[in-house]
Amino acid sequence: MKLEISQDYDEDEIWLFERIVSHLKADHAHTHEKSIELVNSYYGKFTNEEFCHIHGIPAQNIDFFCHIESVGMADRVHYYEALFNTPNEDEFIQWQRKFRLQ
Repeated sequence: MKLEISQDYDEDEIWLFERIVSHLKADHAHTHEKSIELVNSYYGKFTNEEFCHIHGIPAQNIDFFCHIESVGMADRVHYYEALFNTPNEDEFIQWQRKFRLQ
């Protein structure tokens, strides 16, 4: 299984997604394959204008991913894809604070 992200990304941007996979494995105990699956699913949804419009959020792009960085993105991927939560920034932030303070 491989990462299904934009082919327009440069090496540093691809490395960001590889680090997200690494953090999903280390911080959230997912396998390598499951981590890639989760990243691909998250990326497909949260970069899709229609999906984001339905949930009242802006579509995410490489600037957003780089701003949040790999640890924060791994938390987002886990929260929304592995835990099956509906997009809600306030609820995500509350969950992340509790998770990171443990």
